[in-house]
Amino acid sequence: MSLCATVPDWQSPDLEVFSFFLKFCWILRMPMPTLQTGLPPGPKGSLIGGNLAQVGARRVDFFLEVARTYGPIASFRIGRWRLFLVSDPELIQQVLVTDARSYIKHFGARTFKPVLGNGLVTSEGDFWLAQRRLLQPAFLKAKVVSYAPIMAELTEAMLAKWPEGQSVDVAFEFSALTSAIALKTLFGLDDHGDRVQIDQSLRLTFELLTRRLDALFQLPLWLPTPANIRLNRAIANVNAVIDSFIAQKKAEPPGNDLLSTMIAAQHEDGGRMSARQLRDEAMTLYLAGHETTALTLTWSWYLLSQNPDAEAKLCEEWKRVLGGRAARAEDLGSLPYTSAVINEAMRLYPPVYVIGREAAADLELGGYRVKKGYTVLMSQWVNHRDPKYFPEPERFLPERWLGGLAGRLPKFAYYPFGGGQRLCIGVHFALMEAAIVLATVGQKFRFTVDPGAIIDIMPQITLPPKYGMPTTLMRR
Repeated sequence: MSLCATVPDWQSPDLEVFSFFLKFCWILRMPMPTLQTGLPPGPKGSLIGGNLAQVGARRVDFFLEVARTYGPIASFRIGRWRLFLVSDPELIQQVLVTDARSYIKHFGARTFKPVLGNGLVTSEGDFWLAQRRLLQPAFLKAKVVSYAPIMAELTEAMLAKWPEGQSVDVAFEFSALTSAIALKTLFGLDDHGDRVQIDQSLRLTFELLTRRLDALFQLPLWLPTPANIRLNRAIANVNAVIDSFIAQKKAEPPGNDLLSTMIAAQHEDGGRMSARQLRDEAMTLYLAGHETTALTLTWSWYLLSQNPDAEAKLCEEWKRVLGGRAARAEDLGSLPYTSAVINEAMRLYPPVYVIGREAAADLELGGYRVKKGYTVLMSQWVNHRDPKYFPEPERFLPERWLGGLAGRLPKFAYYPFGGGQRLCIGVHFALMEAAIVLATVGQKFRFTVDPGAIIDIMPQITLPPKYGMPTTLMRR
């Protein structure tokens, strides 16, 4: 068939109707219709909200379904926001590494600025780079190793208080432990009652901010709506506790901890961090320093409780290498199955399950045009369940990591700590802490999820269990 044969008759009724419609649009100064959008394929949504209802209901399942249905680059809309969901490792590397300077943090990350402020997670450009360089020395491997005795000591102190045969929420217990570890190692402060208050306020803050993110219209925070009043009160509680940490540290002689370093740090112009910036960085580091590791430990023990064979292999490794004592930093190279369990837990339940970047200029990605203002999402939940790289992706199989899998995977097939220049600053800290706590706890206690307990996820900025993790403690 010739190309000319596909051209419609200019006198056809359809063309006359379309021509009238174009003239009508011009008269009313309406946008002219486009015949091709140039967008990747994706699910249809409603006229006003787009795919907001599907995302809000169960976003991780929505991301997974979209990727499996529409391929490595898909598109959907949330209200006025146009989003691309990218699941091909090479395309993810293009966004996070190759074109990183052409992207900024997306609208979702900005939603959490009322609590995170302009800290390391949310700041941009040269300011971010200066702050990163200031904080980096505290997270170098040599420095992190010095934190190991504190991690083991505080873990054993927690175990001494655990009631055998009783039910506890291990999600709360691990959060309390990693919070105490973060305060001691990063801030040089002992745990105290304010820590419980800040954790409760943080949990409420993230819940309310997530609801705000899922809303079609976000009312200004200064409007005294019931939700805004609760949110502002929770943020004020968080700020008060963080301010108390800083005030306590300023009243003490300078130490070798990160908070002392931040207080004393000078920029090239001789100026110091403002009180607001000090608060923002302290808040970010406190949250990043304990929340993600607590979740890794919680989901690790849940998965082990459902897989007794894996737990038995883990206990055999601990018995052979540790013999009942607390783990030390130098032991970790001799605990490959422990590392495999942690890797597999973060594969199935990545503490951070999605990363977003907003295009700061028109860009190309996978043959499509990413317009300035569009958001590109990359979901660890999706990539970590790709059967191409992880056969039987829904199964908990720590053994998959024992044959050098990490070295064979594409860079962004598995990325629980993000990647590129904004790779999580605390990678070594988190992995060492998770291994030390897991081994120290596991040699003394085993966990049984309580009958009738509902175990589900609650996607916020992280991925906590929706109803906690009620388990019965049994001494080995």
